[in-house]
Amino acid sequence: MNIDINSIVRSAAVVIVGLPLALSSSSLINSAASAARNAQGSAVVLEVKQEYAGQIAKACYGYALSKDDSKLERESKTAIDEVFGGEVNYQQVCNALVF
Repeated sequence: MNIDINSIVRSAAVVIVGLPLALSSSSLINSAASAARNAQGSAVVLEVKQEYAGQIAKACYGYALSKDDSKLERESKTAIDEVFGGEVNYQQVCNALVF
């Protein structure tokens, strides 16, 4: 049996250089696939947010600009309640969807 040191060194160098490249390539492919999935999901989320924002924009501005316990505040809260089917945290909902 003939052991060639040059062959062993060359094989070790290929493994040392090739393994990190292979692992980083697979990581990059997985990251690209994840980004593509997230981009598709975020389009749906954005569409839903825009739909709700369109329905409650006027009510949110009324709520934000009205005085406490005023008629305008009550009307705004009622309009927001009708969209969501019950009471919500008006300030947070308006901040998340409109402002």
